[in-house]
Amino acid sequence: MPLWFRALFVTLLFPGTVAGLIPYRLAAGRHAFPLTLGPFRWAGMALLVAGLALLLLTVWDFARAGHGTLAPWDAPTALVERRLYAWARNPMYLGVLGCILGQGIWRESGGVLAYGALMAVVFQVRVVAFEEPALLKRFGAAYAEYLRRVPRWGG
Repeated sequence: MPLWFRALFVTLLFPGTVAGLIPYRLAAGRHAFPLTLGPFRWAGMALLVAGLALLLLTVWDFARAGHGTLAPWDAPTALVERRLYAWARNPMYLGVLGCILGQGIWRESGGVLAYGALMAVVFQVRVVAFEEPALLKRFGAAYAEYLRRVPRWGG
């Protein structure tokens, strides 16, 4: 199966569920906790579009520079340090959060915003407890230098 197809499939499966389907259902369901944001809600659409662009660019870089996907069973075989990964170690998670929070603002849903806050905590714990140690083991000194040079969430 071609890399582009694998990358598309896991992007639709994982971020598509976490940043698309779940917020959509929360905003439409009984856990929406409606907010009134007025014209400010358009900022949510801008954040959603920016988050989606960020997500797609990072998925592209995983495929092109890393020769893999965001799936644990098809992870990049090369350390990705270009473009957004030169600014933050986890821009893909930032894109997902942008999508979630953008939808929360756009759809005026306190439930989606609370879900976004919860996912930010989950991402932090996952990165610190699992991903960084695993990548250090996998890529060794190159990743240790990357850790020293590039902030976890940008800066």
